[in-house]
Amino acid sequence: MRLRRLFIPLAFIVALNSLDTAAARAQSLIPIPTRTYVGINPVGLPFDIATIELESGIAPGVTLGGVGSYINVGHPNFTTGEFKVRYYPGEVVLRGPSVGATFGISHITNGSGDGRESLTTPTLGIIADYNWLYGREEHFLIGTGIGAKRVLASEADRDRVDIDRAIFTARLIIGFVF
Repeated sequence: MRLRRLFIPLAFIVALNSLDTAAARAQSLIPIPTRTYVGINPVGLPFDIATIELESGIAPGVTLGGVGSYINVGHPNFTTGEFKVRYYPGEVVLRGPSVGATFGISHITNGSGDGRESLTTPTLGIIADYNWLYGREEHFLIGTGIGAKRVLASEADRDRVDIDRAIFTARLIIGFVF
């Protein structure tokens, strides 16, 4: 009974201290004025590459997004749709370095004429990116990155379209942040 009498006031003091610490931390956080961007790959304009990205903050340092891309520079050709989750270690979304994961579907075609083969398959990937925000109110984004994704198809299907098990990826995006 004596321990219970000591424990209850001690627990109450610890709880009040936690609330004060959380309130002080919340006041010291920097508000993030922009959390979402939409962007395109500028290199794709003169070439047969089209990419559009959308990303939005869902928690401090965490974003969800998606990308759609079409790449037709020789063979094979890729049409891809992916969902992305990124973590920004600085806990400010859309700014600085980030690491993440992707899950999507890729449609791969190779060859031409009667010898044209195609494969539609899921993919899983990892990404490492870096974003810069420019402008007085930081509404202009330039993003770069690298990654790799695993093609989740059988070896026979991959051989049919002459694609490896893993595909390396690169990212260059310019976008508008809002």
